[in-house]
Amino acid sequence: MKKIILIGSGGHFNSCEDVITSAKKFKIDFIIDKKENNKINYKVYLEKKIVKKYNFKRKLIHISVGQLRLGKKRKQLYEFYKNKGGIFPVIKSNKCYISKSAKINEGTIIMNHVTVNSGVVIGKNCIINTGSIIEHDVIIENNVHIAPGAILLGGCIIRQNSFIGAGSLVKQNKEVYKDSIISSKKYIR
Repeated sequence: MKKIILIGSGGHFNSCEDVITSAKKFKIDFIIDKKENNKINYKVYLEKKIVKKYNFKRKLIHISVGQLRLGKKRKQLYEFYKNKGGIFPVIKSNKCYISKSAKINEGTIIMNHVTVNSGVVIGKNCIINTGSIIEHDVIIENNVHIAPGAILLGGCIIRQNSFIGAGSLVKQNKEVYKDSIISSKKYIR
């Protein structure tokens, strides 16, 4: 198993840890956070101390900070560690379905019980959260969070830095514009 560094030890970290450890492709080396966290079973380094002395070049990294609104913090973290030479693998749950014709870009995590159908393109640094359904030919741009149980129907486009709330439905061929927040259980027709 390859070692991976996670950035963030809050609530979203717990879901990321579960997917990473159950898939058995990566082993969590340590966590970087702005504050100490004694509630998890991994070494947590304070960001302000480690970034000055640690060489991130060619190290596997995943942003385990969640995105409840616009993903500016996740985007900043991704760009910061990318500029330091970090490598961002795609992380996929072993309890999801991903079509062979789907394309998923670096830094994205596909959580448990997600369906990603044919012709889907998912950008960099995205969260496709538990139980989401991404139907055929959907385009999800960079730094988007699809919350648990959201459904994106065929041909829709989700522009960068957007958040699609839990249980939301985006109808076929609709576009969600850049920097949008779609609240939970909302229907975009």
